[in-house]
Amino acid sequence: MANYLAVVRHESLVAEGDLLRRVLGGVSEETTVIPLTGGWELTWVAQRASQDLLPDQGIFSGFAIDDADSRIIFGARGLAAVSRQSLESDLPGCYVHVHWAEEHLELTADLYRSLSVSVTSVPGLSLISDSPYVLMQLRRTLGLPVTVDDVVASSLLWRNSMSGQLLGSRTLAREISYVPVGGRIRLDLASERAVASRSGHLVPELFAPATHDYALELRRAAHRIASLVHTIAASGPEHARLALSGGKDSRILLAAALLSPQARATARFSCTNTAEQHRRDFEVVSDLSREFGFPLGPRRPDDDRTAELRRVANPLALWFSDSAMTYFPVKLQAYSLLDKGPFAIAGFGSELYKGNYGLRPVGAIRVNIAKNQPGPAASFREITEGALRDSGIDPQHPLGAEWHYLLLRNALHGGRFTPVTKLGLRPLQQRSLVGLSKLPEEARGAMWSTPRQIPDDLLALLSPSLAARPFDRPSKDRTADEVIERLRQLGGPLSSSEVVDYRISGAPSDVHDGPVRTLLELVDQSRIAGRLSRENIAPYVDEAAETVTTAGISAEWAELAREQQSAIRDRSIPVGHTHGMPGRLLALAEVIRTV
Repeated sequence: MANYLAVVRHESLVAEGDLLRRVLGGVSEETTVIPLTGGWELTWVAQRASQDLLPDQGIFSGFAIDDADSRIIFGARGLAAVSRQSLESDLPGCYVHVHWAEEHLELTADLYRSLSVSVTSVPGLSLISDSPYVLMQLRRTLGLPVTVDDVVASSLLWRNSMSGQLLGSRTLAREISYVPVGGRIRLDLASERAVASRSGHLVPELFAPATHDYALELRRAAHRIASLVHTIAASGPEHARLALSGGKDSRILLAAALLSPQARATARFSCTNTAEQHRRDFEVVSDLSREFGFPLGPRRPDDDRTAELRRVANPLALWFSDSAMTYFPVKLQAYSLLDKGPFAIAGFGSELYKGNYGLRPVGAIRVNIAKNQPGPAASFREITEGALRDSGIDPQHPLGAEWHYLLLRNALHGGRFTPVTKLGLRPLQQRSLVGLSKLPEEARGAMWSTPRQIPDDLLALLSPSLAARPFDRPSKDRTADEVIERLRQLGGPLSSSEVVDYRISGAPSDVHDGPVRTLLELVDQSRIAGRLSRENIAPYVDEAAETVTTAGISAEWAELAREQQSAIRDRSIPVGHTHGMPGRLLALAEVIRTV
């Protein structure tokens, strides 16, 4: 994702320090150096790096949502404005935060890890970035080893969207670790030989609901969703941008927007599902547009659409730096808006509580894999159970698969916007609802029996009328009588008078994002260049297949390599919709590669 790089080194590493300066010091606006205590030094690399510095002992880059204070914090200037040098707990949003005191440094990111954290460390030197690819290239530049983690490589032979991104903290490079939700990087500055360690919260405690009162927590979440959408919409025309489908999740956001007069008047509503296979989506959204009186498409003239965009010059190189070692499908958003006001507001997040992996333990998934692939099943077990255990979750938890979804899939799949912008909003990611959904059945009470009720109830609270309209599939539909009865149990719908403005600290213009040239140059752009097209990618798949086969990783990988050479040329298979199998091959080849 290559949004940032933190290099924390002790002054005793003179040679390494000089080399790092030569590699990273070419663009002064993207690099700033901060002396720490005890001979330590922090090099911070990011867009307009110096503007991420807090007045005293800290760095903040991105934006955070403080629901308890009804506030949105933009950039270091916004955090400084509320007289806070550090965040006491991980908050929703999209940010990275560094704080140091006399004898330790700590780095964390937003609650749901829209902005990733990966780390590699040797005595006296720690490298931290959202891009494991950047860390791998730096290790090679510094003469440090990069070796394949054979267990991770084995797990990637399982063809499933769950393994379409990292399955745990372990990456394909043995020396580089990913830090999931709840984790923090901590470095002891009292020792010149210190290495980075992982600390943080036990995830079940981090997401424990304030109460077990279902109706109360549900209403509180609905209020926050509506207020967030309202606040962004009220900040300017088309600042709230909602992409709608015929399903439930985007309709919850539509209901939140229509509850706000400002959002109804200024938000941009669209439905991009116009292909034949998505015809029902477009029909449903078009019907809702006519019935509820909101426009589809831009509110402003079409002639200025192209001028709004900032396009990535080399999307393929950005895919390697952004995704190659974390999120394997070969697809990427290769543009962003020049204006810093608009937010892409997506329905992604309700899977955290309604269940994406079947509301079951991870062991049940392993059993299914083992029927045909016993080797990858064993690797899957080792990696996933290790990730759960490290986060304070019993690997045998009856909803362990859903906890795993929170730790990995939700973060890496949901954070795909970050290579080009940090201004993406996921209002349905509600901490208390995540906690409620993980309660054992006997603790849920009489009002609800399954987490799958949560999205239905959110929608009913925000708009009874929308809740009773048809969806893309009849199995999702509810009658008006069913909605009314459910609202009676929940205490009635939310009213527009209950929606509040979140206070704003700083401004969206304080959030600096997009590809960092210094870090993108760590991708060999003389070798990797071009658009993400089938024609451009195929030669790299051929090259990767040769690398992996020659290395002799396994017979299974050799077979997969040959298969992907054929698959990438099959026009009946969309490049970005193959469970990331070509991307897995490309990633493994990059780790094996020595030149």
